[in-house]
Amino acid sequence: MKKILIASLCCMFLLIACDGKNGSGDNDGVLATDSIDMNFDDMSAFSLVNYGLNMQIMLPKVQSSTGASIEPEVKHDEGDYLWYLSIGPRFTLIIEDFGREKNKLADERKRLNELDDIFNVEFLQDDDKVLMYKRTLHEGSGGKPSYHCYGTTEVDGYTYIFKTDQDGTFKPIVEDMVKTIRSAEPINIDA
Repeated sequence: MKKILIASLCCMFLLIACDGKNGSGDNDGVLATDSIDMNFDDMSAFSLVNYGLNMQIMLPKVQSSTGASIEPEVKHDEGDYLWYLSIGPRFTLIIEDFGREKNKLADERKRLNELDDIFNVEFLQDDDKVLMYKRTLHEGSGGKPSYHCYGTTEVDGYTYIFKTDQDGTFKPIVEDMVKTIRSAEPINIDA
């Protein structure tokens, strides 16, 4: 009985000491690359083949204030290298075709680090496929934080960039965008 009591106390002490956190510092609840739940249950598959892209992505299911489903909208001019994917007023991902260029994520990291005289950029996720970051003006400059993402995927030997617009959006929406970027995969048209 004493052993059970001592073991219980040790477990409680460890839980209190750890405070349920993994790592140190305040990072708005994002701890590591795997911190965004990659469960796609609340998302649905969306093919971009009809818009000239040989890929499929997972998109969040979005409802209007009346409960009606909001359908994704893709704007693209034939022959252009940009696609604008929107679901409602807040979720807008820009898809850009960079052809056979590589290292686009490294280029974006460098560009963001060069903005340090204007913005504080805090990387919430930074891996070989996606950057998710919080951008704020320097203290005393005003403004609210905005959240952004920038990710790459390769389809049929071509590099495609997925990114938020310059204004960014709210953190939960960007987390859905990150899931969308990670879900991007080529479609086998020959099947």
